[in-house]
Amino acid sequence: MLRVKDLSSSFLIEQSNNFKISSEIESRVDELWQAALSFYDSRLFNGQIFSVNKILENKMTGCFVQYKYLIAQHLDPRLKAQLNICPVSVLGLLNCSDGLLFGKRQNWVATNPNQWGLLPSEYLGADTFSHNGSIDFLKAFLIALKNEVNIEPHTLTNLIPFAMVEENSLTEDHYYLVFQGDISMTSFAIKKAHLEAAQDEYEQIKSVPVSQLSSFLSQETGHNMKIANYILAQKGYLALESNCA
Repeated sequence: MLRVKDLSSSFLIEQSNNFKISSEIESRVDELWQAALSFYDSRLFNGQIFSVNKILENKMTGCFVQYKYLIAQHLDPRLKAQLNICPVSVLGLLNCSDGLLFGKRQNWVATNPNQWGLLPSEYLGADTFSHNGSIDFLKAFLIALKNEVNIEPHTLTNLIPFAMVEENSLTEDHYYLVFQGDISMTSFAIKKAHLEAAQDEYEQIKSVPVSQLSSFLSQETGHNMKIANYILAQKGYLALESNCA
């Protein structure tokens, strides 16, 4: 199930209590993490991601946890009751001169391999604290854009926080902080820049003209495109499908 609410620049994200679990659950998590490392040929990185524990009207609180807990929760959904990892990601709704930007994820990534979706798309990391102790989600978005697509902030215009999308599923409750804006580059220039990106999560990047969105989204299915469909419908690009409400 997906829900959406407006996201303002005054929205706050703050760290609260620390994450605590039993030694028994910790052992199960480590077991699943080692299995995941083996399966993905050790390409996974156990970094820090932000997990939500409470959302108020204009504020979100939570704590940073190791990525291995989310992977374990995915591999064994029964752990959701004990771990309750609720990740937060930044997500882009970006226009270039040729259309809206989409990326196809590599086949080796742990989540949603070989899927097209909006970009950039990255979990909130522990490197996004602002000077007042809150978490700077605009900074997180710009870091993601640089890391994943190799696009510099000065190429962006009309960048604003657009919406927060909440997704509830068997394995997790996931929150997407969506930014919309324009990139003053052609799709060719963006593809060229992407070749030198620090991360190689995306196999391919393409721009899709608005007139071709419905056709493109109907051809490319999967979790990421479900999220894209929902966001684009909220923005008025598409007719909202009743099963997403």
